[in-house]
Amino acid sequence: MPQDRMTARLSPLWGGSYTHVRIEGVFPTALPLRDLRRLARGLSFWSGYPVSCALSVDGQAMGWCGWWLDHLGLIPAHHLELQCVRATAGAKGSDELR
Repeated sequence: MPQDRMTARLSPLWGGSYTHVRIEGVFPTALPLRDLRRLARGLSFWSGYPVSCALSVDGQAMGWCGWWLDHLGLIPAHHLELQCVRATAGAKGSDELR
């Protein structure tokens, strides 16, 4: 996928009465907090549930992870459920941290 594109993949769930949405893309790390809150609030409103957000981190990106934890941690829990996933070198999966 080109780095300058956002992609939304839609697929039917339960016979088409619901739609599964998967959004992928690249955007700047330093997003304004108000925009992160709006995004989480909108997605939570549309789904009726908090958005599940996972940060995937290895040992080299701790500053990056700190920035996201600081900002995403300020979003109310009824809009966003935050998880951290530690990437392990050479492993197919990852260890989940909460």
